[in-house]
Amino acid sequence: MSNLNRLYPLCALAMAAHQVDRLANTGLVPYDELEVLIQSTLNLNPSTPLDVYGNDIDNLRPGSLLLREMLGRGGNRKYPETIRYFISLMQVERQLDKQPKLLEKLRGHLEVAMSQAEELGPTNESVIETLNTAYQETISTLKFRIMVTGNHGRHLQQGNNPAKVRALLLSGIRAAMLYKQLGGGRLSLLFQRSRIFKDLESIQL
Repeated sequence: MSNLNRLYPLCALAMAAHQVDRLANTGLVPYDELEVLIQSTLNLNPSTPLDVYGNDIDNLRPGSLLLREMLGRGGNRKYPETIRYFISLMQVERQLDKQPKLLEKLRGHLEVAMSQAEELGPTNESVIETLNTAYQETISTLKFRIMVTGNHGRHLQQGNNPAKVRALLLSGIRAAMLYKQLGGGRLSLLFQRSRIFKDLESIQL
């Protein structure tokens, strides 16, 4: 993993997967992380990979800590659902990448959400609902679908939590897409873990 820029979307992917799990089980998600992830989905023309995440490496620090724990000893036991979502998001991105018409449709929805966010802010309910619709009309039509598990009665189906979950999943797909565009692969996560840890340290993440 020589291209250190790949680490930014990798951290964001871990954040998105973990926040989906947290929201489904507790009904809560840290506002600052939600805002960073939603904004990353709406940043369609970034100047650099870090620009996708507000041009601030500190925004990705929670994802860096997660990556270390997920890829470290006992990670499978500590974060089983987060890791499942993490892998599933990569799988969904692979399918979406083969559907140019679906990608075009998704971009249309994102442009609407981006206009709304400029006026109302990225975490406004109208923006979240547009992202929710975008997910349902594009990602949900793919063969492979991500099954989100959690407390359905208390949290997963309350208020606009279902819409937030889909918005977070979209941010994870965005991160998986950027990771691949920067040359990242799934095998490196299995066989180059120590290199990933060293690279995170080298960019002070």
